[in-house]
Amino acid sequence: MTNDENIHPVSSGIRNPESGIRIVGIIGEGKMGTSIFYHLLEFPFSLRWIGSTEADTDHLQKQVEKKLRRSVKCGIMNQEEHDRRIQHVVISRELKCLSDCDLVIEAIPEEEELKRHLFKALDEITPPTCILASNSSSINPSKLFIPGSRDSYIIGIHYFYPVPLRETVELILTEKTSPETHEKAESFLIQSGKQILKLNERNSFILNRLFLDIQNEAYRIIEQGKATESQLDNLVKEQLFPIGIFDFMDCVGIDTMLTAIRNYTAEYPHQDYFEGLITRLQQYVMAGKLGQKSGEGFYRYQDNPAGNSGSNIPLSAESAREIAEHLRFTYLNAAKRFTMQSRCTIDEMNTAIKEYFGLEKGPFE
Repeated sequence: MTNDENIHPVSSGIRNPESGIRIVGIIGEGKMGTSIFYHLLEFPFSLRWIGSTEADTDHLQKQVEKKLRRSVKCGIMNQEEHDRRIQHVVISRELKCLSDCDLVIEAIPEEEELKRHLFKALDEITPPTCILASNSSSINPSKLFIPGSRDSYIIGIHYFYPVPLRETVELILTEKTSPETHEKAESFLIQSGKQILKLNERNSFILNRLFLDIQNEAYRIIEQGKATESQLDNLVKEQLFPIGIFDFMDCVGIDTMLTAIRNYTAEYPHQDYFEGLITRLQQYVMAGKLGQKSGEGFYRYQDNPAGNSGSNIPLSAESAREIAEHLRFTYLNAAKRFTMQSRCTIDEMNTAIKEYFGLEKGPFE
């Protein structure tokens, strides 16, 4: 294993004949980049993990070594396998370490210009046939690249967190993604244990868009004074999903949610329908209320780390039934509509939605 203090070429002796992808770069040491790296560490790829200029690569390297030693100690792998994995990992702050990659996946902050700048640099560093993939959860891949000779090698690979525990991945194809790039990316994902939702850019991020319908309806309910955020979240967790609507937004980050919703609705014919939710999120961002990471969003976390204490007066039985039925109808209607639009099969979408929401049964069961 090497880091940016001791960069040298690493043997690419690991073979992956099914996908043709042997060397994979992951950019970003945040929650998602780290999760992608540790997921791929379990498979036979040579990995290049690139952090930001502020990344503590020594710490990242020690964490990887600690995890691998623990796996040997617990009998999950033998010493030979441990040594092989160590040999095929590079951890660095230098993009030049990606110069021999077959695939590079970016997982940096959800800022379009930042991603554009990164991909411009990657276009100059990586081999001409290297597949460049964005893990963005709201920006279509074609918006992140300057049109040119690389067009056929551009793709979106949208993992869900935590990556090792989520089987579903959205594979997003641009109009110019070549069949060969599509085939290689699909084989790579299958080999690394993932189930694929193949989408075009018109139907990209389909699971998040589906959830947005429910989030928006939930916001309209509290805006109309029919329930508080806490009352609605408690009801949702009792009757629909394992996590509340506003709990989820605070967990993801209000600023991240705002950017995503703006991107999702940019081409919607009825953008004004989402105006209330967008305005509230804008107000929170301007006030520095970014959710759990800032200590306050829809809930306050300084005095109550859990945020939603559930201390609100319960809804009346009639109100609870009415709201639950409305949100359930919104959920089922959105599931049917997005399944038809995406041209995914009912089984594919049912499985993906079930995993996305953490449900025992999907909307089509």
